Amino acid sequence: MKAAEDLEDTSVGAATTMTDGTEISETIQLPAEEDRAYARHLIDIAADMVISVDGRRLVNLFNKKAEEVYGYTEAEMLGQPITRLYDDPTEYDRVGALLRQQGRYTGEITSRKKNGEIFPVFITAILLHDSAGRVIGSVGYSRDLTAEKKAAAVEREYLAMLGEEKLKREVENITRHDMKSPLNSVIGFADLLLEDDTLEEAHKEIVRIIYNSGMKALRTVNLSLDLLKIEQGVYVPDPQVVRLLPVLLDVQTDHANMIRNKRVSVVFLLHDQPQETEQLRAQRADWLVLGEEIMCYNIFANLLKNAIEAAPPGSTITCRLSFEEGGAGQIRVVLHNQGAVPEKIRDRFFEKSATAGKKGGTGLGTYSALRLTQTLGGQISMESDSAHGTTLTVILPKPPPGMAPVPSRRGTLAP
Repeated sequence: MKAAEDLEDTSVGAATTMTDGTEISETIQLPAEEDRAYARHLIDIAADMVISVDGRRLVNLFNKKAEEVYGYTEAEMLGQPITRLYDDPTEYDRVGALLRQQGRYTGEITSRKKNGEIFPVFITAILLHDSAGRVIGSVGYSRDLTAEKKAAAVEREYLAMLGEEKLKREVENITRHDMKSPLNSVIGFADLLLEDDTLEEAHKEIVRIIYNSGMKALRTVNLSLDLLKIEQGVYVPDPQVVRLLPVLLDVQTDHANMIRNKRVSVVFLLHDQPQETEQLRAQRADWLVLGEEIMCYNIFANLLKNAIEAAPPGSTITCRLSFEEGGAGQIRVVLHNQGAVPEKIRDRFFEKSATAGKKGGTGLGTYSALRLTQTLGGQISMESDSAHGTTLTVILPKPPPGMAPVPSRRGTLAP
């Protein structure tokens, strides 16, 4: 192989065939200067770095790609020792020794750019000989491995994350499974106590609360499996007739401590008419939705919790129920509090992990409410500003005529 400067003139043969079949041949002589320019052009458009050194390992060729990667111009590198491009002098000595022994070297080295940045390079170097077989230098073809190394690191991190995620799911599944046994015991013993005719009614009410809490915890464990399926897009709903008013009253009862500590009150309105608890219980059969009871519970449990946390102390939270205008097949639930959602998260209120100003907040409550509402075939929206507070609207479908509620056991979500 000859250096570009030593290339000789070459001849290019061309032939032209005339109409009578006579072939005329001619030879075009290309000058050496044009040939060298063409060879250099090929070297400069190469995707790899091409660097050549003489017998003293001084640079005599430094292509455009090498200029781009290292930051040196060819003029800066011509006549300079190749060691300038190595980060470790001992590596320079090792590559040189292998080149002399084997005639070539292929492997990874650590290089240094003009700005001092250190980076990995994969190089293939070959010794150059003259016509007498004497070594006159070497040429190396190399590429920057930085992008490949980063991609490999990202892939390793991704695979490690998948492994951790798989382990996490397995642990969660084991935990869910193991939680069911003690919960079933709590529910079972509470159920036995409720069957005891000697137990005073006041005590039965306490046991009923224990029973309800155990049932909700058990259903929440089961719901977590459903949420995973929802996220994966493989969940198949099992819609049933749900009495909405008992669910909402149940949510209020479970948040009683938060309501008391925040000194807020919760007012229910049916078609804009305020209702006492007993009035609501009396109308339980009139407000039915098509869905799954535990999903309905979790939707409004998350939304009421948010409303209590956002409401100013001493204020009132309203929960309005009405039949959707223009569509008797839907029920609208509007939850309003006088607090405002922080402006920076209003546009992404229902996004996963959207939270602001709440200690320990994860933003998963509103996201969960959104996904569960969508799963039940409903709609959910939010409006908020500092002047009017925050309004959350949930629209759920009503069951078709003639579809009856599934009978509930004593002590389930419906009181």
